[in-house]
Amino acid sequence: MAEHARFEEALALARARLGSPPLFLCAVAGPVEPGRAALTNAPWVIEAATLPFAEVRLLNDLEAMAWALPALAPGEMEVWRAGTAMPEAPTLVVAAGTGLGLAVRHAGGVAATEAGHAAFAPHDAEEEAVLAHLRARQGPVSHEDLLSGGGLPRLAAALAALRGLPPPPAGAAALAEAAHQGEALARAAIALFWRALGGFCGDAALMHGARGGVHLAGGVLARLLPFCDRAAFLARFDAKPRMAGYLSRIPVRRIAHPEPALLGLAALAATSSSAR
Repeated sequence: MAEHARFEEALALARARLGSPPLFLCAVAGPVEPGRAALTNAPWVIEAATLPFAEVRLLNDLEAMAWALPALAPGEMEVWRAGTAMPEAPTLVVAAGTGLGLAVRHAGGVAATEAGHAAFAPHDAEEEAVLAHLRARQGPVSHEDLLSGGGLPRLAAALAALRGLPPPPAGAAALAEAAHQGEALARAAIALFWRALGGFCGDAALMHGARGGVHLAGGVLARLLPFCDRAAFLARFDAKPRMAGYLSRIPVRRIAHPEPALLGLAALAATSSSAR
């Protein structure tokens, strides 16, 4: 995506390699309107009516990942908590990459959401201080403002300012490298990232009744995996006193497949073809 300023450029390259199938499925990192999609963190705008295909279907990228769940092999799913999945109960996919996304798979299909743009809710004094610091500079703070590829550097910079330390490296990759080198601030920021993500996932599980399980995905999570304290993540996931028992039975897994959105599009295309 970064190599192409416009969607049409990327589409031309894809058509040169793959041809022009009758059904064109496209997963988009942003909200999808009827026949149109605009990426949240990139300048692309996609208009279905202008595309040279007999049939076009635009999906949110988390929606595509959710369609992939039944197609994942056992080795492509990393169990963080086995839990007890309830048949037919909603299942969530939460992915942190350029942004923070969430989709719900339920008995009737899949629903995309924009839950990452909901307001960030602090859990302890440190998170309250981070929130106050950022809110004074930018106004309202969403979960995505902290729990994404662009959010982690923002989180680390806030911690540095609060602790009177020099600014940290810019970029999630640079922070991960600093953490590998043992840099204390980078490790503290990543640990806070994982705990806060656990809280977001627990909140989302309650809101959607996701007793079928919560599945984690996204390139940022994969990069930060070596620094994930799973026990701390799950403790924060369950940290809703009246509902801790409810949450502690929800399965939690990480999708280890390298391209779950593409897998989901392939599964959806196969379903669409068989239905014709």
